[in-house]
Amino acid sequence: MFKLSKVESVFSKRSRSGGDHYVTALLHDALNSAYLGGITADAVIALNPYLGSRRIWGDRAVVIDWMDVWMWPRDEINPLDVQTVQEAEGVVFWSRPMMEIMSRRIKIRRSVYVPYGIDSSSFNPPRFGKPGYFRRKYGLSGRFIFFYSGVLWRVEGVDLQGTDKLLKAFAYASGKIQKAVLVLQVSKIDTQTYRLIRELKIHGKIKLIGALPYASFERQSAFAAADVLVAPTSRHPIAYYAERIKLFQYMAAGKAILAERSAGSLSALGGSALYVDLDDVEGLADSMVELYSNKELREELSARAMERAKLFEWDKLAPVYRDFILSAANS
Repeated sequence: MFKLSKVESVFSKRSRSGGDHYVTALLHDALNSAYLGGITADAVIALNPYLGSRRIWGDRAVVIDWMDVWMWPRDEINPLDVQTVQEAEGVVFWSRPMMEIMSRRIKIRRSVYVPYGIDSSSFNPPRFGKPGYFRRKYGLSGRFIFFYSGVLWRVEGVDLQGTDKLLKAFAYASGKIQKAVLVLQVSKIDTQTYRLIRELKIHGKIKLIGALPYASFERQSAFAAADVLVAPTSRHPIAYYAERIKLFQYMAAGKAILAERSAGSLSALGGSALYVDLDDVEGLADSMVELYSNKELREELSARAMERAKLFEWDKLAPVYRDFILSAANS
């Protein structure tokens, strides 16, 4: 692997949609062709370009469901991804800002915007969650809950989710809100994050609840118990332009949302959130304090979130997705 990395560092530094470099991407295409090439189908929906290559599927119709537009380190896309997208019969984008950017940069035959959305028949915290149960289980009765759901994601030391800023802002805000607690619903916590929590001296005000099934009673109860849902982000393109899954779940929860301003957040959340400028840690902290002290603002944001969530119900999005796939596959 060391030798392969050395070859790639000379051949190409541009990463691919799976984090692969050029040579590794070619190898993955070869392996996927051997594994998937025997599938009998007239059309294929490939999640991201690295599963939609013509080297795998030949002349069959390919639609790219482009969830992760991996641009690394800032504005580079693997040339194999570009080729795959240009050759595809159609591309589904989960983010409108990313669709607009890619449509200007790459010759795409046809594309459609279908965000992740929400299925309120299964994920509906106001209906299925029990805030009292969650507060009692985790000893949070009487506490003011700031809530973050997602991952702690670092690539080569870069915090792609903006959670470091969240922790720093909470450390400041919690000094003014004695009963504040930050609930982190994350799959795991890395050493760097743990160290930061200790340095900020907020370990006694952090509650980690770990990974939970998407629509489980406990997870929905956590959303229902929250007072403010926080959505930090970063300047890295894969986060900045993304309409992240959590944003739709936040809206469906019908709680006040505090978000850093980014192209993806603005596109998904619209006017349903209180925004702060990107990387403004002090502003984020001040907004936490403001939301704590202003119940009317929280209630107004909650109502806006529930109303906007209706735009992204899957009974509205599914027909758009289906019709596009059929049109592209039969072109």
